[in-house]
Amino acid sequence: MSRKYIVGGNWKCNPATMKEANSLLKEWKKSPPLVDPSKVDVVICPPALWMSSLGESIEGLGMKTCAQNVGKNDAGAFTGEWTAANLQDLGITWTLVGHSERRTKYGEKDEDCAEKVAKCQEAGLGVILCIGETLDEREGGKTDEVNKRQLAAVLPKVKDWSKIVIAYEPVWAIGTGKVATPDQAEETQAAIRNYIKGAVSADVADKLQIQYGGSVTPDNCAELITKPNIDGFLVGGASLKPTFMDIVSTVGPSKMVDMWPKFEEKMKKEGCNETAIAAFKYNYGVLVSGADVMIPESKLDPVDKLPEYEKLTEKPDPRLLKKTLILKLNGGLGTGMGLDRAKSLLTVTEGNTFLDLIAQQVASMKKDFNTDLKFMLMNSFSTSKDTLEALSKYSDLGTGSDLEFVQNKAPKVTASDMSPADWSAETAHEWCPPGHGDLYPAMLGSGTLEKLLKKGYRYMFVSNSDNLGATMDLKILTHFVHSGAPFMMEVAERTDADKKGGHLAVDKASGGLLLRESAQCPDEDEKEFQNVAKYKFFNTNNLWVDLVALKREFRRNDGALPLPVMKNSKTVDPRDKASTKVLQLETAMGAAIQCFQGASALVIPRSRFAPVKTTNDLLALRSDAYKLTEDFRIVLAPEREGVPPDVKLDGMYKFTDAMEKLIPNGPPSLINCKKLVVEGPVTFAKGVVFKGTVTVKNGTGSEKELAAGVYEDKTVEL
Repeated sequence: MSRKYIVGGNWKCNPATMKEANSLLKEWKKSPPLVDPSKVDVVICPPALWMSSLGESIEGLGMKTCAQNVGKNDAGAFTGEWTAANLQDLGITWTLVGHSERRTKYGEKDEDCAEKVAKCQEAGLGVILCIGETLDEREGGKTDEVNKRQLAAVLPKVKDWSKIVIAYEPVWAIGTGKVATPDQAEETQAAIRNYIKGAVSADVADKLQIQYGGSVTPDNCAELITKPNIDGFLVGGASLKPTFMDIVSTVGPSKMVDMWPKFEEKMKKEGCNETAIAAFKYNYGVLVSGADVMIPESKLDPVDKLPEYEKLTEKPDPRLLKKTLILKLNGGLGTGMGLDRAKSLLTVTEGNTFLDLIAQQVASMKKDFNTDLKFMLMNSFSTSKDTLEALSKYSDLGTGSDLEFVQNKAPKVTASDMSPADWSAETAHEWCPPGHGDLYPAMLGSGTLEKLLKKGYRYMFVSNSDNLGATMDLKILTHFVHSGAPFMMEVAERTDADKKGGHLAVDKASGGLLLRESAQCPDEDEKEFQNVAKYKFFNTNNLWVDLVALKREFRRNDGALPLPVMKNSKTVDPRDKASTKVLQLETAMGAAIQCFQGASALVIPRSRFAPVKTTNDLLALRSDAYKLTEDFRIVLAPEREGVPPDVKLDGMYKFTDAMEKLIPNGPPSLINCKKLVVEGPVTFAKGVVFKGTVTVKNGTGSEKELAAGVYEDKTVEL
């Protein structure tokens, strides 16, 4: 039968420092292993003191952490020991037992190994059982005898063979540079399997994974792995080198081996720059490596207290404005709202689009601050042309590369086979924006970052173009600069209306802040994810970045920020649900908070957050629940006390053109509405006022009009 491969990296008592260990993992992360996780499992055995600290980084590479040893005892007075239950409690699922160095240097006997295996079986811990002969025993023709003796002691203790892997490691070949020939290794491992067949059963023998361990290197692994009874390797010294990834890749080559050249060719043909290609290669590598991109509850602590905007005491310093860039993210088409152009071209209020209001905001800020504020947009390949045309009437904003840089584009990935998506009917649908986390590689690859630094710009305030509450605030800028933080996120307090969006948390491992998006939350943790009393703050995507610190992080990470990768399932043509299923690989801009040591967050008033993600938001924004200020910001009416109305429209109003049919006479009054639910085909007459919680239902299937009037805390059936 076909058995899954397993490769182990036994670091032994190496490297000398945690810094060296992290550097090695960082090297591995730069080039995710070209491994198919359905073909091979990888376990890494770091020194015991580092298992917890390094576990998250190891798991982030799609690998498991494995202990090098385990005690044969239960809990009690056993100084220097740890139990199988201790390992399980740490989240460790594998351990070595009987390694030759434990046998030869610490006097472990076959009986000791048997007792350890018994304890591991009780705890449900996986065991890599090491067996093998010395050089004298091999030369004396005792190889099979030794292996059978070591196995015979353990067999009676094994109840669950799915938790057992055998590692045949000829002692004479460990760390000596001597290697059993492929034929010698195959002969011995076939004998081991045959012994298990007779002593246990043919079924167990057939399913049992048997590793070879003994000076395995990238140079000899390819021939060894061709042998039918070699199911992987237990690697020693070679696992402490970046080239360990070559061994892993040889055992279970992934889709990346075949597919990456196709993606690279496609991106080069499209004119993508090297930074964009490198960023997508990293993201695609994470996808096919099987690395766990989820952030479970067990890794997080809530954030209890943060600085608050209203309590800031720094005196605003206008001199900082000359060093600061205002950047708006403008890459979104709003496909979820049925749009095929920039979402910022939607009309918001009084005939003004988002872009109109942004341009007028900038003009107002220039006047108020009496300085020539630097303003830029990050457009996408889909929004650049329309946006520049719409802003041409605001010549004082700038033109060309002084006004915009363009977000990179990324190929969509065919979900069925991980190949580049192919849609000849409209090739533009083969591409997608790689998420707003692409801000950072786009700034680097376009030369924008270097250009800004050379012109003396040090700080950047970035926000979404659909958030008209996010304007330059000198009070916040001054606080950010005085704090010395390299990165700061504006957050707001979560309400029930925000519970499905990402939240801020503390990473238990590092103690730093991180952002968990809904796509990164395991299903079993969804209840806690939505617990707004526990996770109190959400990311508004209003961010402040020290550009010098950003450049430093690029240099430290060899030109890339290691942002978490999210995969979104779509269809290649977003308006054709029958078209090919694809994956869009994305990163989030706010996730960079975990990349900067010393990053901070600031709690802001809700007036700085008025985004439009759905037609629910758009309807609310057009209503009297929001006001247009003199400086062209859209803010909640004071009567709302910082809480927006919760609008839930029927799915038939998901697209903007359908929503317009709901409100042919303009939006209803929502200033005193807590929640509005619309079910079925409805139109609102002029003069409709909602108060409290109201549901409007029409189950007839035929469109009906809701007459003018006040509707308060009731369900209206038409």
